[in-house]
Amino acid sequence: MTASDPFNELDQETKASIAGALWQEHFDPARFEPGVRSQLTDAKNSNRAFGERTRARLRYLLDHPDSFTPDYTERYETLISYADTLTPHQAYEVAMLLGLDSSKGFAKIPEAAALSFPAIHEAQLQSQVGWHFFVGSCWGENGKEYGIELMFWQVTLLPPPIARQFGLSDAQNQILELQFAISEAGERHYQAVPIIVAGTTGLLDFQGDPFLVAQGKNEARSLQAGRLFPIRLQAQGTYRGGAVPVELAIDLTLSSERPPLLQGADGCMPCCAGVGTLYYSIPNLVLDPARSTLRLKGEEVKLSSGTFWMDHQWGTGMAPGGSPRSHPMRAMSNLGPAGPGGWDWFMAQFTGNRQITCYRLHSNEYLDFYFQTGPTPPGTMTVPVSAKYMDEHGQQHDAAGSLSIPSWIKSEDTPDPAQYPPTGTWYPNRWEFSFGNEVPEDIRRFTMAPIVDSGQAGYFANGAQYSEGAVRLLDAQEKDVGRGFAESVMYADTKHVMLRLAGLPDTEEMRALFERPKPSLGLKLRSLAYLALPGNRKELKRLMGDCVEHGLDLGPQKLHG
Repeated sequence: MTASDPFNELDQETKASIAGALWQEHFDPARFEPGVRSQLTDAKNSNRAFGERTRARLRYLLDHPDSFTPDYTERYETLISYADTLTPHQAYEVAMLLGLDSSKGFAKIPEAAALSFPAIHEAQLQSQVGWHFFVGSCWGENGKEYGIELMFWQVTLLPPPIARQFGLSDAQNQILELQFAISEAGERHYQAVPIIVAGTTGLLDFQGDPFLVAQGKNEARSLQAGRLFPIRLQAQGTYRGGAVPVELAIDLTLSSERPPLLQGADGCMPCCAGVGTLYYSIPNLVLDPARSTLRLKGEEVKLSSGTFWMDHQWGTGMAPGGSPRSHPMRAMSNLGPAGPGGWDWFMAQFTGNRQITCYRLHSNEYLDFYFQTGPTPPGTMTVPVSAKYMDEHGQQHDAAGSLSIPSWIKSEDTPDPAQYPPTGTWYPNRWEFSFGNEVPEDIRRFTMAPIVDSGQAGYFANGAQYSEGAVRLLDAQEKDVGRGFAESVMYADTKHVMLRLAGLPDTEEMRALFERPKPSLGLKLRSLAYLALPGNRKELKRLMGDCVEHGLDLGPQKLHG
């Protein structure tokens, strides 16, 4: 590398991610299109520029603190001291380490969803976070079964007003992370090393009609204008968790005639005082065997059948957790214990073109089951779940049930131990559901069993670990009645990984600095005094009523816990 090299502003990890997005084994500018080369060498794409923009956001937060919010002065001044230059990955990580005021400046979630199709399929680039997520099961002509996960995880680095001060478009203000994994039934789970690409590279593309979200050559693309389906998914990556790297790739074409399934309260999950998420799913995406293949362990596999699921979710105040954009709601949030964060999510696609999706937010009642790394697994955890059932006619029904988790597995795998070390955390490994009369009798009680025995844990590039993988659906008589996916998020404590990815020292003092602060006695007293005023109490009551109407669960889990 010489001083005259036009790419010398790019660090090695960024080059590796760019190469991965372009399906290159190594970073090779000679193979780039001229437009790509010019954007990669633009000053906006340098590590110095990422540092400058991040420091501007931190200084804004210091100069404009939220009311009724803990003091983050020490945290933000520490981050500024380490942010002279930041790689795109480090800038992304710093954005995940902010406090509850991180939701300031992003597009507010509306009071009601009012989703308009097909326009709403497009990526929402002014929200704080969003994703397009595809999971499903398929079968190859080689007789094998596979589970596939593909997610385009989109993070807006700067609040849009700050981004505009630096001359960034909405697309340039994004980090797009590729989450990609394949499980081979009876064998094991392979997660590709996450690929992180910034919008300033010019390698991200977001379109509405026809729909497109693209990270280099990794993309989800509608094949017909005015319609989402058929849609083509293409992705490529490398698993580096074993002795030998494993290449994995997909080229799938999927179609669906099912209507959108509106999650939560008509698509609010929840909509509350400017924060929350909007969320819908499209089930029963049917694979086109004439145009679908995968590659794993050097084998090119023609696929004969498969059924998939799509989620589109986006919002503000979710990742990282952020405060409501309301004085009374922020004051109220200081008066009770914060929840642990995290959730369990499931989709089930049964024979007869019937689907169930359900979830459970983590709560303080079940702390004995989270963050467990000891020699023995937790016992059986039984929790209530909220669900949506879609019948064979496409009609949607709210449902409630219970979930028991009797079996656990330690997460010893990783896409790359050098970046994302194993945690040894216990994760759920079998799920037993029971529902009431809203669900047909033959699938009212069913079990999810993973298609592999070795666990399906993975990592986000932001350092958060999760478990996600394909499952078989078994009825009360253990008969195979379909396929699904099970997801468990925030069971592991990975703060040390997040600090290292941000370029910060992993010390006890630094870990303590980035723990969620408890409200001080003074902050609680100020919150009580504010809410004691009749006008403020009236406004809080109105807001809480709207929040409940639009998807807020007022159980043990707090809004931004």
